[in-house]
Amino acid sequence: MIRSPRAAIPHVLISMGILALVCSVVACAATRGRRGDAPESGFLRDYSQLQSSEDWPAQEVYFNPDAQWSRYNSIQLDSVTLWANEDLGKLSDEDRQMLTDTLYKALHEELSKYFEMSDQPGPDVIRLRAALTEAKGAKTALRALSSIHPGTLLLGAAVGLSLDTANSVGTATVEFELLDGITNERLAAAVDQRAGTKAWALIAPKRTFTKWGDVKNVCNYWAERAVIVLLKKGVGPKQGAPPLPKT
Repeated sequence: MIRSPRAAIPHVLISMGILALVCSVVACAATRGRRGDAPESGFLRDYSQLQSSEDWPAQEVYFNPDAQWSRYNSIQLDSVTLWANEDLGKLSDEDRQMLTDTLYKALHEELSKYFEMSDQPGPDVIRLRAALTEAKGAKTALRALSSIHPGTLLLGAAVGLSLDTANSVGTATVEFELLDGITNERLAAAVDQRAGTKAWALIAPKRTFTKWGDVKNVCNYWAERAVIVLLKKGVGPKQGAPPLPKT
């Protein structure tokens, strides 16, 4: 039987709805937190205040209990730095520049949607420092092969990162610090490790994976979470800012 185009429309709409739902679920799972203790590169200097918390999206965090967050309404974003470990030391100058630019761009684009951005310190300004302390690109040949195998996908979901980080996905570690714009008093700090997943293979098994695609997804994740944390703490959004992003 040949269906008319009109009869096929509901089925097309249903299929598009299912695809949209799957895409939204998969997008949320594009990165995953790493297990174990967060590494310390030296960028933050003092790590004694940091501890794990289920309430905030990082392996280890600190919030100054005396900080008056509502007095701030602008962000001064420092240049992102790369604190090279042995693996990062092997990267080309081009890759190093690309990685710091990627995190800076993700942070600036997301923060500027919600807050006034400042290029100088002030009493209502939060200074944000950030550094990448680990970044490993995915081995794309292995990633493409393992991603399209249903058994591998199921096993990866069951065992967490023990399979994902076996050289097949990209990983990154970041350290953040928020400082008062005048006194440089620490308002907050965090260390977090994340890795990519094979989630996109569920809907795009033939997708071409890039070496640094996972790291870019991780940078976007951190930028979004930085906004959420600042807004929830009470930092004043700029006029016309969009609603609080979904957690």
